[in-house]
Amino acid sequence: MKYMVNNIKTRRAKFLEKINNNSIVILFSGKHNPNTNDDFFVNRNFFYLSNISQENSYLVFLKKNNKFEEYIFIDKQDKKLEKWFGKKLSSIDVNAISGIKKNNILTNDIFEKKINFLLQENKIENIYLDLHNNENVINEIKTKYSNYKIFDCYAIISELRMIKDDCEINNVIKAINITNLGFKRIIRELKLKKNNKKEFEIFNAFNNEILNHGTHEIAFKSIIASGINACYLHYPTPYATILKNDLLLCDVGSAFNHYASDITRTIPVNGKFSQQQKKIYEIVLACNKKIIELIKPGITIEYLQKKAKSFLSQQCLEKKIIKKKFEINKYYYHNVSHYLGLDVHDVCVKTKLKPGMVITVEPGLYIKEKKIGIRIEDDILITKNGHKCLSSMIAKEIKDIEKLYL
Repeated sequence: MKYMVNNIKTRRAKFLEKINNNSIVILFSGKHNPNTNDDFFVNRNFFYLSNISQENSYLVFLKKNNKFEEYIFIDKQDKKLEKWFGKKLSSIDVNAISGIKKNNILTNDIFEKKINFLLQENKIENIYLDLHNNENVINEIKTKYSNYKIFDCYAIISELRMIKDDCEINNVIKAINITNLGFKRIIRELKLKKNNKKEFEIFNAFNNEILNHGTHEIAFKSIIASGINACYLHYPTPYATILKNDLLLCDVGSAFNHYASDITRTIPVNGKFSQQQKKIYEIVLACNKKIIELIKPGITIEYLQKKAKSFLSQQCLEKKIIKKKFEINKYYYHNVSHYLGLDVHDVCVKTKLKPGMVITVEPGLYIKEKKIGIRIEDDILITKNGHKCLSSMIAKEIKDIEKLYL
């Protein structure tokens, strides 16, 4: 596997520019919970600056006189433990992945001794921690070194993470492409025409397809909601029977190298939109396309939300779905966009859109009395002169969706 080490080094350099002199930064990757069967979920800020996904690892930076030193501390390799949990990364592996010098890749048994030496030898005044990391390890470090000035570096890293480099954008695109394969699998499952198909069968089909295509990561728990269930935004229990005349809302996403995609498509179970379904779908689709057209550097997500709500209310008035503009609140009750990256709802600092940011666009209408919930979501890259829809290959026009069933 080819690692984009230069990208990681650039991220660290940008981060360290924002750190005060006479400082140490300590980031922790997190620990696996032995009492659950959950996969280990690496701390995203640790990963962003190291490209390392291994648990129980520390990333340490020293800044003195505007010069930087970088260290990673990892578990010792243990042949007995390998029999149970597989091999840990070696210093050679860590060097190849992170670009940190081999001599500065140390083992955890000397972590505390090395930190104390760096603090005393360099007359350090400040310690930066990611205080949004809820691991007990971080709290212990904060307590142990409470005589130093403690700073939270979460906001600094968050601001950097909002602007994606080429490597990050490529990871998002790969995740979207894999999601598209999963979406096509959903269509194939629906085409089987099996009676009494359950939502969880579609849920499982999508997830299985994702796992078969170069990634072990589902970006988030898939939302597979048929009929009236699609009116519940985070519908959690995909156990209902899918009726042949239903619409099926699929809010799904793969991840690649921890970078997420987040796509929603709403499709007719029988392969053909009814006139009523088409009428509502066309409003949401037009809103999706209108909001995407507006995206460019300098505007805000709040501006997009205002425009989306205004557009949906006007269209619903014209189509006699509502009688007063304020009634749109009954049928549209979420934001039209969020940031996307290492987290599905990625970190953000309130600001205007800038080139390199990736956001979603996801208008919807949820009309319970008609048992219709429709959301259409795309992933959008902000470019120097406007935007690029990264998920344009995933069918969303009515004719293109219906064609998939032929």
